[in-house]
Amino acid sequence: MDPQIVAVAGTAGTAIVSAMATDGWQRARGGVVALWQRFRPESADSIHDDFEENRRVLVDSLQAGDEHTHAALVATWNGYLLGLLVAQPQAFDALRQLNAALAQENTGGAHPSMNMTANVSGNGQVFQAGRDQSITQS
Repeated sequence: MDPQIVAVAGTAGTAIVSAMATDGWQRARGGVVALWQRFRPESADSIHDDFEENRRVLVDSLQAGDEHTHAALVATWNGYLLGLLVAQPQAFDALRQLNAALAQENTGGAHPSMNMTANVSGNGQVFQAGRDQSITQS
């Protein structure tokens, strides 16, 4: 599977679950359901119900001090999103847009988002950093 697809699905899964615990959860739900209505309309009602149930579970777990549920829900949403992208590869750009919107919502727009992509073949090397980077090679 394309690593870029896995990365975007993973980042979006985390952003979706994080948004479930904020005041912006309804906008997140709307964005997720709209994505499904566009690319998998037969599953849109089901994804809406899953979002609602997952949000309830997340809020209850956070109130109980259970941090493991968050990770489990992220894994669940990563699976949903990977399934969507495998079935509908053309949803990739729409998911990236949703991810950017959720990231901005989750940070209050305080931090710009960054997306780095690299493709290397043969003996090529890539060095990427979001901030300072020091590379020493012999």
